[in-house]
This record gives sequence, C-alpha cells and structure tokens, in this order.
Amino acid sequence: MLRRRGMRAFYLVVLVSLFVGGCSFVMPTQATLDVSAPQGIVPFTITYDASASSGPDGITTYRWTFDDETEAYGASGSHTFNHAGVHKVELTVRAADGSVDTESLSIVVEPAFWVADENLNEIYKLDVSGNVIQTLPSPAAQPRGLALAERNGTWSLFVSCMSGGFQRLFEIDPESGAVLQEHSAPAQNPGGLAYSPVAPSRIWHIDQLSRKIYELNPSDGLTLNVFGATYFQASPHLIDSVFLQTPGGIAWKGESGEANALWVLESETHRLYELEIVPAIDIFSGTQLAIQPNPIALASDLFPIIGFDWYDGFLWVVQRDQHRVAQVDPATGTSTGITLDGFPGAAVNGLSIQK
Repeated sequence: MLRRRGMRAFYLVVLVSLFVGGCSFVMPTQATLDVSAPQGIVPFTITYDASASSGPDGITTYRWTFDDETEAYGASGSHTFNHAGVHKVELTVRAADGSVDTESLSIVVEPAFWVADENLNEIYKLDVSGNVIQTLPSPAAQPRGLALAERNGTWSLFVSCMSGGFQRLFEIDPESGAVLQEHSAPAQNPGGLAYSPVAPSRIWHIDQLSRKIYELNPSDGLTLNVFGATYFQASPHLIDSVFLQTPGGIAWKGESGEANALWVLESETHRLYELEIVPAIDIFSGTQLAIQPNPIALASDLFPIIGFDWYDGFLWVVQRDQHRVAQVDPATGTSTGITLDGFPGAAVNGLSIQK
C-alpha cells in the first residue's frame, strides 16, 4: 500500500494533551491517503482507504475527487482509470470540530498495445515493454484488424477476420474475449480497422483487395459509405501521386486540441495521409473525407508495415517481417529506436493502442 500523509505532520508539534500556561494543544486534523498501487496498465483499478486519517473527536466526512470529474464519499472504495496518463487522486477530510485537511497523490496509468497474429489466431495485450499481459483467442481465423472503442466508460475491441474467405467483423469484450456482436465484414481482404468516438461514432474499415475505405455503423455493422481511389482523384494534394493503391492500414487520431481525423498509409509511396472527417450536414448528404496537405513520408526501412496507430504524439507501426511494433517520430518519419517485440507468433497483423 502507498500512503501519503498531510504535510502538517512534519512541522506541527504532535501532542495529545499538553498544558503550558493554561493553553491546551491537540493533534491537528490530518488526511492520510492509502492506495493499493501507484502504477498500472489501462484500464487500471485502485482501491483507496483513508481510515488512518485523524482529527479532534474523529473524522466525520471523507471526500475523494478524481481528475476524471468524479467524486466519492466514505472512508474507502475503488476507482477505475479508463485512460492512460498521470492522474490525480485527492482526499479531503473533515473532523468533528469542523477543521479540514487535504492530501493528494498521482497515479500513473500506462497504455496497452493490442496486436493480433493471423497464423496462431490469437490476440495479445502488451505492456509498454512488449510483455504479454493477456492473450485472447481470435473469434475467427486470420485476424487482420483491431480497433478499441470506449463507450460509456466501458471498453470493447473490434476485430476484422479474413476467416478463410468469409470475412467477419466482431465486437468482443477485451477482458474475457466474449463475442458481443458479429457481422459480415465488407469487401474481400480486411486490411485494418479504426474507431472514431466523436458523435456519431463510426468504425472505419480498409480493404486491401478492393482498395476502398468503408464507413460502418458500430451498432449493427451496416455500411454507410464507401470511398475508393476515384473519390480522391480530384484532390489537389494527390497530384502525381497514387492513393489506396496498396493500403497499409488506417487509424483515428483525436488528441486534445486536434481535429477529428483519419490517417491512411499508402505503402506504394511510403506516405501517411491525414483525412479530415466532414460530417453530413443534413439527411440528404453523407460523410465526406478530405485529404489534407503535407503527408508524412516514412523511411523505407520501416516497411513492410501491416498496421499502425497513434499515441502521445508518436506514430507506432507494425513491421511485419521484423515481427515488432516500432515507435516513429512523425517529424522525421524515422524510427526512434523504441520497439516492442518478443511476443508470440510470426504473422503479426493489426495494432490498436488502448490509451
């Protein structure tokens, strides 16, 4: 257990009862915060306890605040952090005489990296060092795309599978692997998935054979729109350049302060394109995808890439032949030297970072 005591204990004289010249000194109110662990992997649940707190005539009120804008009351309880980052836990106690004290500490929650192996038909959850911390059986053969979705505080994992030519799209529970829903996947050769949580939430599927991007409703798997190479030909940002010739994956990026955007890799030219998602303006129009200028040129030694995702300002790519996940600096398009490897299998396919 990790314990944090109020700083007053370090500079106040601690006396239960001392009389000097007719004055009485009593122990001040002190918040003492205990948590089960200071660090973990998303989603991370801690138990907390303040029963060691003290004050004149006892503590009457315990108030816990978390930086996800939730509160709790009582001497103890539990809380789950659904996103990676450094999170603050704050405890305020009130004693019977009305005096209060506050103490806080930080909880470090690390991201999880999900990859699939289409030969072993398994899905792996990795920590930031590449260690396998969970293994799930794929809901069908040849998993080729992964996309995590967080809705109403609950995570689910979308998986696209080749399944011997019978393409399937599954939503599964990432804790148990239980299938929550199953649909036919569009096209013939799944090449990646992305989930955009901004309303209306969508699943984006890219197919390597048809070379098209499909917009899907995550609730029923219904195809809402299809975007092929001809759709983008009129873009001024594609002059003398191919797009969707050899798709290398798709990912959604929506970090704080950034626009809602998809990213698509063109393996033929080693360029990573940003696509702005323009929502429909009325019931007679559909979603539009607009290619943005200045694609990211990736170093040739990173290829072949079979999937990618974003985290903390860095691009993470799945290097198929090296059987590893590599961190890439988007400013230079080159590897930073940080890699995740050593996990089982030999045919890694797909990447989604739980963050």
